[in-house]
Amino acid sequence: MPWPAFESDARARCGLDAAGWASVIGHGGLWVDRRRPDEGDAIPAGATVAVYAFDREPALPPAPGVIDEHAGLVAVDKPAWWPMQGTRASARLSLEAAVRRLLADPELRAVHRLDRQTSGVALFARDGAAAAAAHAMFRDRRVDKTYRAVVDGVVDADAFEVSGCLTRVAPPEGMRHSMFALGASGATSHSAFRIVERGDATTLVDARPTTGRTHQLRVHLAHVGHAIAGDDIYGTGWRPGRPERLLLHAMRLALRHAGSRWVIEAPLPDGFAV
Repeated sequence: MPWPAFESDARARCGLDAAGWASVIGHGGLWVDRRRPDEGDAIPAGATVAVYAFDREPALPPAPGVIDEHAGLVAVDKPAWWPMQGTRASARLSLEAAVRRLLADPELRAVHRLDRQTSGVALFARDGAAAAAAHAMFRDRRVDKTYRAVVDGVVDADAFEVSGCLTRVAPPEGMRHSMFALGASGATSHSAFRIVERGDATTLVDARPTTGRTHQLRVHLAHVGHAIAGDDIYGTGWRPGRPERLLLHAMRLALRHAGSRWVIEAPLPDGFAV
């Protein structure tokens, strides 16, 4: 089907006006046979078409800033609300895309992941060799990671550890997020925690995950009854007077790369007080 006829038919089927369709195309939310077509491509008969559209145009998070660069790796201070990489709905709204634009480097690629709401040190590679080196360091647990979090409740112990198998579980009805829990099987996980400061109803903690599982720190802290403040999956969500985000910050990475030790730190954003 020629592109003009396809556009007209797709817009009608999705109930999108011209602005809504322009947003889909601009973000890369149109997929044909599991790939993003180039605008103007003919759409083959029998193709599987998927359209991902936003209910409203999302606001851009604050711009990221470069912290340091070393031997093909770039450390960035990630603001909250940036997804690390593009989603099916948008190839443009990602930290990876923003840093590529910032550094005018289309080959730059993320080498690890932070949750969308998590702020702090994010690492990128300029080329395949640097990316492979970084992936190996994370895989072999040769990266020392320190996070800071505000958690609900007053923690009694000055330090504690949580270990166990993380397994995917069914989320409550109506929740579309992935969800995990400690169970009898799954991926092994371990985190160590140290109290920084206690408040009346919250506690500031440093967290050092040994493993790097999805949602690991969120699950571990919720498991001991002290979910991260603002956690809308494992905790009670946002509260008045608090920033509308998960209060988890990737504060420090330390690794040995290209023959020297590299320590990267990102300053705490507003809201990390008890």
